[in-house]
Amino acid sequence: MTSNELIENDWDEEERRAYERYSVEFYLCVYNRDTDALLGHVVDISLGGMQLLSETPIAGGELFRFRMDVSLESGRKEVVEFEARNIWQAEDPNPGFYNAGFQFQALSPAAMQSIQEIVEEIVASM
Repeated sequence: MTSNELIENDWDEEERRAYERYSVEFYLCVYNRDTDALLGHVVDISLGGMQLLSETPIAGGELFRFRMDVSLESGRKEVVEFEARNIWQAEDPNPGFYNAGFQFQALSPAAMQSIQEIVEEIVASM
């Protein structure tokens, strides 16, 4: 994928801000569950989705099955599995990196609870 093929973000301001986003100060590694390949690290997260920083462009509009390895400052460690759709992508200001936005799709109750607890821990550390 070349930089000319990157996905444009066509969400309006209201759609993008349906959930409060929180910057992540620790590493949340995200892997493709089907290939076990590392796709990137979470930059920010909300109950609606997440932004990843990746070393490779990520195909647009596709539904991904993810595994997120969680290791929080509190010592909490867990694995969260979920599906998310890539809705936008842009080149990062740092050469060789890409930012991609994902919208969570039909989160299981367990995944929703885990993401809620991650967000709560981020908020508590602010």
